[in-house]
Amino acid sequence: MIVKIKKLVYGGKALGKLEDKVCFVPFVLPDEEVEVRIKKEKKSYLECEPVQIINPSPYRVEPPCKYFGYCGGCDYMHISYDTQLNLKKEIFMETLERISGIKDFHLKEIIPSPKNLHYRNKTQLKIKGKKIGFFKKESNEVINLDYCLLLKEDISNLIPPLKEILPFFRYKIKEAHFYSSSEGQITAKFIFNIPPKTLPLSLKHMQTFLDKQLVGYGIYSMQGKIIKRNRFIGSPFAYETVGNYRFRVSADSFFQINRFQIGNLIDAVEKELKEEKAKVIFDLFCGVGTFTIPASKYADKVYGVEINPYAVQDANHNRKINNAGNVFFRQTSASEAISFMVKKNPDLVIVDPPRTGLDKNTVEALGKIQSLKKIIYISCNPSTLARDANLLKNKGFKIKYTKLIDMFPHTYHIESINVFERLNKS
Repeated sequence: MIVKIKKLVYGGKALGKLEDKVCFVPFVLPDEEVEVRIKKEKKSYLECEPVQIINPSPYRVEPPCKYFGYCGGCDYMHISYDTQLNLKKEIFMETLERISGIKDFHLKEIIPSPKNLHYRNKTQLKIKGKKIGFFKKESNEVINLDYCLLLKEDISNLIPPLKEILPFFRYKIKEAHFYSSSEGQITAKFIFNIPPKTLPLSLKHMQTFLDKQLVGYGIYSMQGKIIKRNRFIGSPFAYETVGNYRFRVSADSFFQINRFQIGNLIDAVEKELKEEKAKVIFDLFCGVGTFTIPASKYADKVYGVEINPYAVQDANHNRKINNAGNVFFRQTSASEAISFMVKKNPDLVIVDPPRTGLDKNTVEALGKIQSLKKIIYISCNPSTLARDANLLKNKGFKIKYTKLIDMFPHTYHIESINVFERLNKS
């Protein structure tokens, strides 16, 4: 069966029509003619897989990775990088308009990743038997890898020796998480269903097998869907240097994963902070203080809100080493910090929520703060951003402009920086 591909949609697949039904096909491009096989037939659409590209797009390239199409880590490695950026722009604009109804927003620029391979400073490797890698798309099957071209080289190089140490552990490892900082320090987390009672390898032995830059590793266990730290050997901290800033990042904290774009992301936020002479700034979902610390230069007081206790410990440490005496951190959820935030009357709020976006209570609170002139919304999901943009519009805020910053080359993920201004600001 032959399908003419119309466009790419958010989620990594492309859309076409087959037998009067919409069909979704991965690993293809707009305007391509593709022979497909039906995998699943739903009531209103078909899930297909490509069998042969009959009429390839001029923007199709040979994927540099032999695992592409099997491993679920990448979506767009068959597309030239410039074309990936243009397609992400189209998907972002279509999603924002369709869900929010906003048509007059200004997309200022797209910030490409300076390098589109070996950019990830963090990974979560799945382990099943002797297989180590990532899940196949829409499957729990682990694709056994020897390397990953998206990972920072030192992390990718850990995959073969990791296979050598698996037999040393009495209990089976479910996942292995690695983080490598800009200062060359590596932390590791090993997730078990049942934590081992004894540790077969010391930190020194782990360094010998894996990498001498490994500063510490942790043993974790699954409790339902919660990952619990049982023990950490060595240091749980690594340090990042980004421009003039230095951040401590613990193994259980979040930090932006594209090592080539972190500085560009901070710069983009700082440029907007310079425009607003704020007295009080709030940074919700602040993590280790990635934006809170830089914001300290542009306000009298800055408050960071974060629910992760490890991240708050890191953030307080980062406040000291960056001499940001006007920064204060509070360990709580964004929704639970609402009353505290309302009392402080911020002029500007930075939000960097998870993929689920903002909850309605937080949006309601932002609308009630009369002193609030500007919101800088960093989003990793255009669908929830569009939903929240519509809610903020009803609270009197308008998108001044949007910037796309490509944090995830070769994947469908779209990161954006969105500046909202209050329409009736004084």
